[in-house]
Amino acid sequence: MFFDDKGYLDLDEIVSKVPSFRTIMSDGVVTSKELEAQSERVIALLKQAEQQMSPEDQELLKKIIAETNALAAIYHYHELQNLR
Repeated sequence: MFFDDKGYLDLDEIVSKVPSFRTIMSDGVVTSKELEAQSERVIALLKQAEQQMSPEDQELLKKIIAETNALAAIYHYHELQNLR
């Protein structure tokens, strides 16, 4: 579900199957309107999760989101370093 056959987190595969991502990226341009709409989708899903999850599950989800975004940020920084 989350990992490829080598045990690596397969975010690229997961993200590539998200309909909103596919639609937004179809023309290769991300508009402010698309960015805002995607932000609203994420907020709506987080609010839904918050209502359905226990406080412990909410805390786990918060940690997962934070660590995943930290991973994305340091991965991006690592790629930029390699361009130098």
